[in-house]
Amino acid sequence: MFNKLSLHISVVVTVLLCLISSLISSADENPIPRLLVDTYRFEFGEVEEGIELKHTFKLTNGGTGLLLLNGAHSSCGCTVPKLTVNKLKPGESTDLLVVVDTAMKQGRLIKTVSVLSNDPSSPNLKLYLSMNVKNPHVGLSEEGRAKIFTSDKCNSCHVAKGNGLFGKDLYEADCAMCHGKQGLGAIGPQLLGPYENSAFKNGMETIASNGSPTHRSMPGFLVDAGGPLSKQQIDSILKYLADVSKQRYYPGKLMPKK
Repeated sequence: MFNKLSLHISVVVTVLLCLISSLISSADENPIPRLLVDTYRFEFGEVEEGIELKHTFKLTNGGTGLLLLNGAHSSCGCTVPKLTVNKLKPGESTDLLVVVDTAMKQGRLIKTVSVLSNDPSSPNLKLYLSMNVKNPHVGLSEEGRAKIFTSDKCNSCHVAKGNGLFGKDLYEADCAMCHGKQGLGAIGPQLLGPYENSAFKNGMETIASNGSPTHRSMPGFLVDAGGPLSKQQIDSILKYLADVSKQRYYPGKLMPKK
């Protein structure tokens, strides 16, 4: 009885050892690359508009096979990744330099870089760079604030006439001088468009509230940005423009007057 039990145990152990040996042998025959990175997210913090930011990610092959880096691309043209090598042996590392241009940016931003490789577990590895681009209109000294808010002559046209007004009346008092009647444009651009599109509407609200990141001649009209208007007043202007747009605008063109 004992001898039979011992024989049975011996057979089981032998089978297990053969199985483990087979797995090890199989792993050696099929080496697998692994793409590792020192960090998946990098925070630049608060930065100036109009500058270039640079960060270097460290890429490492943590696997047993040859790692092929098939390229890197970003979520937009302002973010440029640069790989210096396209092959990494096990244990080797390389740098991935990423340059972000903050020109014409404003507020909280997150940029994405994708690294393509033959790593079966993550063939499209995502890396993230985040930053907060300063609003050039916020926190200005009295001397640096927009002239239309500080000069008595300008203030009388762009601020005083709109005190306490909303909607169409407020637009005609504060905005029409630059952007024309019904938002059709004058010395400033026309303001009609697809306000039912949330991205378009949010963009228009950001510029109206905080100012244009590209044209300092368009300051922020929100109280928090040094302007004269409450959020409710700015919302009423946007609603008026949305209503006009429904009557006068279709994608990319203005409807003819009736």
